[in-house]
Amino acid sequence: CLDCAIEEVKNEVNINEEFIEKLLRRFKDVNKVIDLFTMKNPLDNPDLTKYDVLTGSKEDTIKNYKIDDLDIPNELKETIKNRGIKELLPVQTLAVKGGLLDGKDLIITSATSSGKTLIGELAGIKNLKEGRGRFLFLVPLVALANQKYLEFKDRYEKIGLSVSLRVGMGRLSEDKSELINTDINADIVVGTYEGIDFLLRSGKLRNIGTVVIDEVHSLNMEERGARLDGLIGRLRYLKRYLKSNSKNIQMIYLSATIGNPEELAKNLNANVVIYNGRPVPLERHIIFAKNDYNKLNLIKEIVKKEFNTKSKYGFRGQSLIFTYSRKRAEYISNFLNTKGIKSDYYHGGMEYKRRRMVEDNFLNQKIMCVVTTAALAAGVDFPASTAVLESLAMGGDWLNPSEFQQMCGRAGRKGMHDTGKVYMLVEIGKKYHAKMGNTEDEVAFKLLSSEAEDVLVEYTEDEELEQMLASISFIERYFKSVAKHKINKVPLMGRNHDLNYIIETLNNYNMIKLSGNNINITKYGYATAISFLYPNDAEHIRMNLNKSIMDLTVLINPFESLYIPNHIKNKISKIIHTNIPSRFLDAYEIVKENISKITDRDLRDKILPWIVEFEGMIEDNIVKYFSKYILNLRINRKTPSQISKTIYENFNLQTYSGYIYSYLENTIKVLDAIEKIGNVYNKNISNEAKEFKEKISNPYKYKKRKLKYKK
Repeated sequence: CLDCAIEEVKNEVNINEEFIEKLLRRFKDVNKVIDLFTMKNPLDNPDLTKYDVLTGSKEDTIKNYKIDDLDIPNELKETIKNRGIKELLPVQTLAVKGGLLDGKDLIITSATSSGKTLIGELAGIKNLKEGRGRFLFLVPLVALANQKYLEFKDRYEKIGLSVSLRVGMGRLSEDKSELINTDINADIVVGTYEGIDFLLRSGKLRNIGTVVIDEVHSLNMEERGARLDGLIGRLRYLKRYLKSNSKNIQMIYLSATIGNPEELAKNLNANVVIYNGRPVPLERHIIFAKNDYNKLNLIKEIVKKEFNTKSKYGFRGQSLIFTYSRKRAEYISNFLNTKGIKSDYYHGGMEYKRRRMVEDNFLNQKIMCVVTTAALAAGVDFPASTAVLESLAMGGDWLNPSEFQQMCGRAGRKGMHDTGKVYMLVEIGKKYHAKMGNTEDEVAFKLLSSEAEDVLVEYTEDEELEQMLASISFIERYFKSVAKHKINKVPLMGRNHDLNYIIETLNNYNMIKLSGNNINITKYGYATAISFLYPNDAEHIRMNLNKSIMDLTVLINPFESLYIPNHIKNKISKIIHTNIPSRFLDAYEIVKENISKITDRDLRDKILPWIVEFEGMIEDNIVKYFSKYILNLRINRKTPSQISKTIYENFNLQTYSGYIYSYLENTIKVLDAIEKIGNVYNKNISNEAKEFKEKISNPYKYKKRKLKYKK
């Protein structure tokens, strides 16, 4: 009986009963289920580890349109055929049937790598060539924007179209081998959501014909969701105005994971195209790991096995490994390299040049795998045959169904691989911190049986204040006057606060001025809007403009990502019989209280600099100390890698170059906001912020001038 079988498995392994039942119903064999948990060489038993196979759908039987039969310009036909594409894929054919080439707004939901980008290109280039306005292609992440920019540049400059890249504020200046075009008047503008929204908030973007918004399920994401909703609302407002003047903007929304596409399509006034098939079959495997060391060795064996296998198309299998943090990504990649596996890491805290090198090495099959973070699942476009989920967490939380499906969808590319494979490496009972309710095995079961999440947007008060201020700025820049009823016509899905309350709050902040039924944005309000600040955060800056530029910068943007190296942490934990945290700020007081117990001379020599340097400091002071330390190293021409190395050498503390890179980029954004707000209230601090920003951005080309800030 089923209950007896469950008990028998539970006697062998301590795991969720619901999961055991699911496996028993699948295998109908107690011994096979027990073997799944206890076998020594899981990769030798693929039929046992294979949970399921995702394949095509009924739409795959439809007759696909030939490229020559499409109503598109001949230049575009030739460009597509030169890429080896003679006919459309099923989802592309369905999009054409749904009105793609007739100017209809569409939501396309289809698996990753099923051909959604070409759908956007078909409409965008057709509209562009037929004189309907420029083509915008929007993505959530800088890494993906860079990739799309290079792809479009390679394809469309040959037919006389200019391509530019807009990715928002806060980039470190780098020595890039190729010149990047940032012209907002280019025929094709590839950008991040923030990069394009900046142009709307400041009224600089004109003559738009087509907008493609990739990864539109990002509407569900914290912070990014509200900003994407605001961006879409402002574009739709512009579309409505142009339509009344016999023009149009075609809006195309792309996603692999939307649970409620019909509802979202209704909210966006778009037609929906749903394709449930896959470009290649996808095998999903689950392997139970005993511990972290076991996981690492499983990854090594998976990568090696895949790379030693060639598809019928002649491509070696390459792996994309997802983990929960940048620090972990670098650690896994370094481990694999020590074991003879050619590996590299890839995350948002890397210099542009370095990211390009990793992308090129993967495309040219010079490396066997790339280790990346779960946060980049939507932005990593590596043609991998295999995805390895070495953790089911992202940051401090378990993956949600959309994130999980994004990662799985990265495995298998049509025309390169026969089959895609996903390996979930699950540690029974694993939690990454005490506040995680479920264990990794419980989460695995839920994710494997999950459906795509519904896209729902609901603003917090801070988010609504920001989006309404951004919309006021947008309307004033494009249409000169802002009446209260016009704000209501910006179709924001996430609004849930009373309009009068929002307007009164912005007025109290002195970000807008009311004149009867009309609203005017103030200089302070405009500075806040184009800095992408919550009004509350802008007030925090405004009220502290009397501080030195260094003190103000670290107040607004503190650096806290410092860690005790594992070998030191483990030694201290063993001596004081307490498992101390890895994060230095959390561990410092514990170490300080127990310093008398640490008698090992070598260990004391390593940790005494902490006690001596930070004696009498509270946590906030230590944070300020390191924030200033990093910024001073940067203005003295140190790279993120060099800063990381200096901190390790001087303090025996670890911080990864990726964290430093992101911190410096965020510092540039903060300084830009201080400059803009200071320009309204304190010209001196504004000038200092501008000078300091230039120094952080590119210390190598900075003119030798005395900086007016306290060290």
